[in-house]
Amino acid sequence: MELEKFINEITSLGLPTRPVLDFIRILYTARELPYEREVKISQQPYPTETLFEIEDWIVKLLRKYNLILSGMSETTSYGEVANVRYYRLTKEGYNLGSQIFRKYLRDVIGKLINVLNRYSQKLIRIVALSAVSPRDGRVTCLSIRESGMNLDAAFSRTTSDFEMLMMRPEELIKAYRDSKRAYGDLRLVFERLRKARVKMYEPQVYDMFISKVLVEYNGKVHERVLSLMEELSALGLASKVSVYTSRGEYIWDEYRAPPEVAYTLEEYSANVDLSEVRKTFLAIELIMRALRERVTKRELLVALNKLGISEEEVKMALEVMYEQGATSKYNVRGGLESPAFIIIDEKKAKEEVKRAVNLIENVILYQN
Repeated sequence: MELEKFINEITSLGLPTRPVLDFIRILYTARELPYEREVKISQQPYPTETLFEIEDWIVKLLRKYNLILSGMSETTSYGEVANVRYYRLTKEGYNLGSQIFRKYLRDVIGKLINVLNRYSQKLIRIVALSAVSPRDGRVTCLSIRESGMNLDAAFSRTTSDFEMLMMRPEELIKAYRDSKRAYGDLRLVFERLRKARVKMYEPQVYDMFISKVLVEYNGKVHERVLSLMEELSALGLASKVSVYTSRGEYIWDEYRAPPEVAYTLEEYSANVDLSEVRKTFLAIELIMRALRERVTKRELLVALNKLGISEEEVKMALEVMYEQGATSKYNVRGGLESPAFIIIDEKKAKEEVKRAVNLIENVILYQN
């Protein structure tokens, strides 16, 4: 349904349009809204916790227009600990929500630009790229957890996510079937995921990887991103949503914003160049990986070639870390399947990682 037609019909029913449009926009922004949690304890009926309130007539109206889902199976997550009920848009509701949001964004664009001007353009670029899918380059929804992760968890989770996205679903299914048939385990899946990682080192994709790690990591960038998301929420362009497990347990709050916001941030920061960040970040990633697995020369050389970094630069960087007692020298004479380098002192290597991350965060936060 077209927005203008919908507004005319609501008006003809003698109902106010503002609260209806505002609720659709909020729901579109949040993707889904938990509104009720039925906690399963020994006594019955189970006590119900209200998570979000909206006037009944608005819900009834949207159901009559098939704009929100109404079936219990479509709106309720049944868990061992609690049942959580959600407001969710239908396909028609999502299309209408996009129209409402785009109109609202045009109305507040001046205020948005004023907000963005208070932040580093590199930071805006990092936030925007964190919402781009590495599989097809499509701009998706922004999701920023309020509580960040430690660096190791941020790297591990993001690497795993990117490896999965670098493979087409049908390739992943085939690898699973072949591995189960041949070995009875998942070794071929992990092997092919590791090979798919090569695609991650294309500069544009690697910038997405850097961005995702930094917005997930509980550091200075994450702290500043939260400040931005709070301001976007105050403008009505983002929502803070509570997230629950399939068991019905609360796990965290996260800020969400629709693709229109991510696209606007991407356009605003289009001239930002992250090439100076890539070299240092690759060094961090390689050390983090070497702390838990072997990094072969083949893997290293492929990454360097795709990112336009010379082997000599790596050799010099490892020479410095060797002098500090953190790593070995670069394995110049090693074969392609030999380790490119090894960690000598984990504590010193982790200290170097922290120093390098701090350097990158300062570049992103304080240099335009």
